[in-house]
Amino acid sequence: MSTKPLSSILFIGFLILHFSANAVEPLFATPPDAEPTWVDNAFDFVGADGGFDPDKGVDMSYIPSVFYNPEQEFGGGALIIGLYKTDSAIDFEQTSSFVINAYVSTNLSVGVTFDNITFLNDGNNRFEIDSEIHDEPVVYYGRGYDSTSIDDNKVLYTETLVTLTPRWYHRVADSWFIGLGGNVTYIDTRDPEVGDEVNNGGNPSLFNDLESNTSAGAFVTVLYDSRNYIENTEKGTLLQADFGAYYSDLNSDSFGKYDIELAHFIDLEPVPGVLALQGQGKFTSGDVPWNKLPDLGGAYAMRGYILGRHRDEQMAMAQVEYRLPIYRRWGSVFWAGVGSTGEEVDQLSDDILTSYGLGLRYRLKGRINLRADLGFGEDETLFYFNVNEVF
Repeated sequence: MSTKPLSSILFIGFLILHFSANAVEPLFATPPDAEPTWVDNAFDFVGADGGFDPDKGVDMSYIPSVFYNPEQEFGGGALIIGLYKTDSAIDFEQTSSFVINAYVSTNLSVGVTFDNITFLNDGNNRFEIDSEIHDEPVVYYGRGYDSTSIDDNKVLYTETLVTLTPRWYHRVADSWFIGLGGNVTYIDTRDPEVGDEVNNGGNPSLFNDLESNTSAGAFVTVLYDSRNYIENTEKGTLLQADFGAYYSDLNSDSFGKYDIELAHFIDLEPVPGVLALQGQGKFTSGDVPWNKLPDLGGAYAMRGYILGRHRDEQMAMAQVEYRLPIYRRWGSVFWAGVGSTGEEVDQLSDDILTSYGLGLRYRLKGRINLRADLGFGEDETLFYFNVNEVF
């Protein structure tokens, strides 16, 4: 298959890094005498008033949520958002924040995620934590495009997952940072289902891949970050490279993970809105456990494909997103993306996946948005309900 879609998006996106930007204005101005809508009042009631009050210490919001997907069925939960500033970064423009997403569904899926970024020392240091605990049905189609592209390979299994990733960054010059981090992941699998129990039959031979295991490792990060707001960027550039060494008790061996991301954000003034561009690669070496292989899909990479379906030892993707503030706290997004997985890097141009979609945004607190996205893959259409932008 031709690599033209991937190269075209990267070419168009990263040739316009020289564009300058000012404040982003909505498509329609808010009249000075405009009254809050019933939607605004409802979110204000749960603390999501669109602003940030530093006098509260931690400015909190509590937001109910609902969702549906074929694996978890119908579910609901709560989004808990907190904004704050530390004493050592009280004058730093960006606010520290955390988001807790807790959920339960009709088939007894249950989980909670915790994402946090804390700015310290006038922004010269930052500390991040990403963590997740869940017990829920998950799909597996094997590894490699020849396996993952076959619908009949679908295996539905239940996994218990616990993962924790802390990071520490220190500014070394201007927008340059050096970071250290680590990851610990425990996964337990059970109850694989095929045949009449799932759509398309399933492939029992893939059961052998689904071994429970624990992996741990550490990584070094080189970071360039000139984004004006991390949670919802209007202008600036991100370049991040992680170099990690890990160990898994599945094979009593070590393996390497090497991730790189380049993103750029352009205020399109006088045209309203922001053009956001991202390129990302995830590469591995050694004997990598099946659950630590780079993958495509989910709420952050190639929306429109179910998380974990497409996985292999190497992955690359690019996406372009147009973010348009519309009126008051409402906005919209439109995006397109391309991506690929392969056993070797030179195979990443062999089988290109595409996705596109659109979504709504509602500003909850400070720069944090509630997002509802509808993503279209080649054979799937998926809905996402979450907080914060995809990148």
